[in-house]
Amino acid sequence: MAERGAVLVTVGSRVRRLIEAGREATVIAVFQRSLYLRDDEGRIACLGGMGLGAGPLNGLCTDWPESAVAPGTRTAWRARTLSVGDLVIEAGAAADWRGARPAGPVNPADVKQGLQRLAALPARGLGRMIPTLIGDASVAPADRFEAAAFAGIALLAGWLRQPNDEPPAALEKLIGLGPGLTPAGDDALGGALIALRLFDRAGLADRLAHWLLPRARGATSDISFAHLEAAADGEGAAALHDTLAALADDDTALPGCVARLDRIGHSSGWDALAGSVAALLAA
Repeated sequence: MAERGAVLVTVGSRVRRLIEAGREATVIAVFQRSLYLRDDEGRIACLGGMGLGAGPLNGLCTDWPESAVAPGTRTAWRARTLSVGDLVIEAGAAADWRGARPAGPVNPADVKQGLQRLAALPARGLGRMIPTLIGDASVAPADRFEAAAFAGIALLAGWLRQPNDEPPAALEKLIGLGPGLTPAGDDALGGALIALRLFDRAGLADRLAHWLLPRARGATSDISFAHLEAAADGEGAAALHDTLAALADDDTALPGCVARLDRIGHSSGWDALAGSVAALLAA
């Protein structure tokens, strides 16, 4: 079978670690425009085409083929070239990605104005709860899943405002809540961690991560847990970083940022943003 070639041009921090380790890996999930790898020491990364979008677990490639490889395929490194079945990926010239941050000191009045503009935009998934979180309107959940998720995010928001003790045990119901590769509850928790890091509440992020990660390890998928670990370090999808930076710096950029966020997963971008808003209200 003839080899197919792709070139890795942008890598998140988790992909860089996998490259530097140079260990063999296994394809653990395959999608239309990407695949997930887990190396023999447990590192997880996602490789795909440029349309995948940047993030800590993502490696963006030019010339990504329409059909990649089957789950279970083993990989091999030759210098800075990764072979995944018949797909050969050149990784030597890949540039590191870093997520956007607020440009300078954050003005709470600007953030409040940005949140109000955000709440006026059409939302999906748990993002529908944003107007309720900021007190702009009361949005009723559409079904039992949303009711449980909305209650969990409200509980998270309450603890973040008054974190006198560790998070309440009932917040564990948010871990792994929902279907999909990254359940909506995990996305919301990850979004909260990212916002806390970006808006200089590192101590609170540490407390939430210290509580969350041991509980999530056995309660959600390995891929979702890898995203939560990255979120604990303040890293998530580029579109989420851009949206949070726009809330602080330039709310006129919000519609474009949110349009990119809307394309992440089924509603993962919005789910993460709901958690971020809950954290912003505390920060």
